[in-house]
Amino acid sequence: MQEYHTFENGLKYRPDYKWPEAGTERDCPRCNESLEIVENVKTFFGKPWWCAPCQWQFSEEDLDKLEMASKAK
Repeated sequence: MQEYHTFENGLKYRPDYKWPEAGTERDCPRCNESLEIVENVKTFFGKPWWCAPCQWQFSEEDLDKLEMASKAK
């Protein structure tokens, strides 16, 4: 049987996401529903914005890029 290893603290591929201020509101660029801000805790390894209907995560950078692209059209 092969040995395997898990990382106790998980892997955070991009730990420097910019987290929005509490109370900030944004809409999902995919479905226009309100996004939720995920709590910034050490054990969370995803992006700060969550869209429950789409099941999609966004960072501030993602949202800014998508916003600029839609304005350019």
